[in-house]
Amino acid sequence: MARLRFLLSVGFSLLYLGNIALGQSDGDRRFPDRESFARQERVNRHVPPASFQLDGALGEELKIEVWATSPLLFSPVAMDMDAQGRIWLTEGIEYSTTQAGRRRVAAGKSIIVVSDADGDGKADESHVFVTEKHIRHAPLGIAVFDDKVVLSASPEIIIYTDVNRNAVFEPEIDKREVFLSGFRGAWHDHTLHAVVGSPSGQWYFSFGNCGADVRTKDERRFVTSSFYHNSRQAGVKSSDGHLYLGGMAMRINPDGTGLTAIGHNLRNTHDMAVNSFGDVYQNDNDDPPHCRATWLMEYGNLGYAGLFDGSRSWQETAKSWETPGSLLWDWSGHSLLGRRHTPSHWRENYPGTMPPGTIYGSGAPVGAAFYEGDALGPRMRGTFLSCEMVRRELQIYQPKLTDAQIEIGPTRSFVGLRPRAKREMFLPTDIIAGTDGALYLADFYNNTSAHNNFPSGTIYRISRKDEGRPNRPQVDYETTVGLIEALKSPASSVRATAVPLLVSKGEAIVPGMQQLLQTEDNHYVQARAIWVLAQAGRQGRVVVEELFNSDDTQWRITAYRALRFANPDGLLGYAERMSSDESASVRREVALSLRDVPFEACKHILPALIAGFDGKNRWYLESLGTAAAGKEATVYSDLIHPTSAKRPHRAWTKRDKNLAWRFHTPQAVDDLVKVMTAQKPSIDEFRHLAMAFASYSSESELAAYRTKLESLRGNEAFSGEEYQRTIDEIAIKDLTKPKGTLLNGHYTVPGFPGKGVTNSDVETIVALKGNALRGKAQISLCCACHRLGKMGVEFGPDLSEWGQPRTIEQIVEEIVHPSKRLAHGYEMSIRVTRGRHVAEGIATNFSLHGPGSEYGGSFNVKVFGGKTHKILFRRGGAQIEVLKNHSWMPPPSELGLEDQDVRDIAEYLKSP
Repeated sequence: MARLRFLLSVGFSLLYLGNIALGQSDGDRRFPDRESFARQERVNRHVPPASFQLDGALGEELKIEVWATSPLLFSPVAMDMDAQGRIWLTEGIEYSTTQAGRRRVAAGKSIIVVSDADGDGKADESHVFVTEKHIRHAPLGIAVFDDKVVLSASPEIIIYTDVNRNAVFEPEIDKREVFLSGFRGAWHDHTLHAVVGSPSGQWYFSFGNCGADVRTKDERRFVTSSFYHNSRQAGVKSSDGHLYLGGMAMRINPDGTGLTAIGHNLRNTHDMAVNSFGDVYQNDNDDPPHCRATWLMEYGNLGYAGLFDGSRSWQETAKSWETPGSLLWDWSGHSLLGRRHTPSHWRENYPGTMPPGTIYGSGAPVGAAFYEGDALGPRMRGTFLSCEMVRRELQIYQPKLTDAQIEIGPTRSFVGLRPRAKREMFLPTDIIAGTDGALYLADFYNNTSAHNNFPSGTIYRISRKDEGRPNRPQVDYETTVGLIEALKSPASSVRATAVPLLVSKGEAIVPGMQQLLQTEDNHYVQARAIWVLAQAGRQGRVVVEELFNSDDTQWRITAYRALRFANPDGLLGYAERMSSDESASVRREVALSLRDVPFEACKHILPALIAGFDGKNRWYLESLGTAAAGKEATVYSDLIHPTSAKRPHRAWTKRDKNLAWRFHTPQAVDDLVKVMTAQKPSIDEFRHLAMAFASYSSESELAAYRTKLESLRGNEAFSGEEYQRTIDEIAIKDLTKPKGTLLNGHYTVPGFPGKGVTNSDVETIVALKGNALRGKAQISLCCACHRLGKMGVEFGPDLSEWGQPRTIEQIVEEIVHPSKRLAHGYEMSIRVTRGRHVAEGIATNFSLHGPGSEYGGSFNVKVFGGKTHKILFRRGGAQIEVLKNHSWMPPPSELGLEDQDVRDIAEYLKSP
């Protein structure tokens, strides 16, 4: 489960440590199969456990040890643990070799099974389960549910049934089934990720913004697209009547029915983590520096692509007042001055998007897990763990239920390299909880900045220092007692396997589940019993319904979720009962559950939910918008407007205004025009309210909302430059139909004459002593093309915090050799010629059948100075020259920068 292509193309550098001379590469040699590849003598390397440091508070009682390393496995990408304590994994042996037109293993890519046969806490054997010749170079997900092995390898999810349970796929005995197909980007990493189990027994999975067109056996169809990929299907609704954008999170029954979207408009979320309360956690990578970890509120729009049809990138609609460090208005009324990221990236200021969670900057988050066990101590229970390949660490979060949302908390490094070990090629790709309660961490062991793939790899085991000999529980799926013990397992796939088997016993399982609920002191284990009880007939549902009276908010939430899943016919009764619950989080769950319920069926429930909005909480407000999906106009006109209209517009409260903002129906926008005219809000509130005009659901609304926004222009109260600029930017960036033009101008990148300077190699420059103050003075040269804080131009990558996660050597390397590794979003340098007109710059937003389809396609070209032009091509006669491995950034010698100048600039970029 790795987003390795992201690293290779982005050029985020992991410091170069080795080369072919170290014996880490097999060169061009090709092996017939995986077994012969493993037998080849080579230097197998791993990061010594002593090179790691664990979080000082959460990890002080823990240790990290090697569990398995090469030649038992190579370049681990995704993994899962089965009931026998074996780890099943996919590998990236071919990761960079196939891209270069070479293959190391002729037979194909294999699923590997790694075992600790003697139970001493270290693996001692491995073997091939199956080899597939034609699947993608690095399958990004694997899950094991008893005898079912589920492989995520775009364009398909494949299920292997190991009929004779010998952990070797035998075609004449075992079964292979394509479970789902239609995921785009088979050779891209913004595609299908791992399937994970859940407390309901359903399977969850996600895929990135390459998009999909997936059909199921029960005739469901889900389509998603965006400017990033699959733009031909922009605006196509799915069979449930909703329009989905970009990457998606989904759930499905193990029999292939009931596929449902639970979140969309992600960029490239990795495999999700679903805890026993039913909460979903995910990470998402970025256009730097906007990586995040998030609690995924059901049906949430994560905000990456334009909300109308996904055709606009965030760069196209970013507002000048949303730049990093600008003064922003937030839902609590606090100033966000000094915030380093831009809220444009995840469209935080648009109604209809959920808050972004914890944004931590540049990076590449990949494999994730939620830890619920007891073996690592009470402080580790309830933590969300996320592998970070750019930062080369395992991150940890401690989510908390707060008000109407789950706050995921600050980012902490749980496992990272010690300061003196930063040169180690640690590349964490996946993390799982084992049946023994330990954590297992996969290390791809690679230097992606060198565009190679060293055939080594390691799985580390994290356990308590005082553990003694590891205890590997024996899992028995054949007996009721064994199934209850399996349900208690810290390994998510093991307990997910037990759920349908327990449910199949019907009401006979109720006493056992009641006992588990009443006697367990681990709340997550108790919660698992709730999900089984809800599916165990009427007798079980009665037990769960009693939890609606619990003093514990978490039990009421879990009970509602479990009953909603198990008894959909009873939904409206449950919703009416809980719609006035004292907890905003419970009411949020009720609101979300009403998304697809017709207005007439739920109009008696919605008023209590609307009344529960405090006027401030964005999560709760978005849940109300979800409840009204497809019926917004009626909900606003019949249930919201009459209450607000009791007051004159000059007296409308923050609550009234925010409800109108979120619903942004034509009537609501009319109300906002009257409110803004009457109240003459400050520029911060004006900008907030005006974003409702930027959110339309049809072409007719687009035109009408622009007219209404423009009507504010002549108001004397809004004659100031900032008000006028706000109206201009929303009108141009959001309320103008994307329209390309033929190339009719001349936009070239100026050359630099050079000043006779010759620079030394990287190692020599790094050895110099840097001075950040001198570097600050010199870096003004860079601002001709780069943004740095409030200075500069957005032509090249933003340097505001670019250097902080990198080493001095990496920074110097990027300056001295700018074309060696191109930053993400800047890979395609392009020169477009049409007659005597030329445009040079960076190409983005290619769309073969997008807004420029009248001419056969369009793309955006960011030219020198930072302005972006949408250029129509093909039928327009434009000649396109793609400059491979080319950066418009000149080397320092052409800028007259001496070695010491380069070192000083690197020191400044590295400084906080």
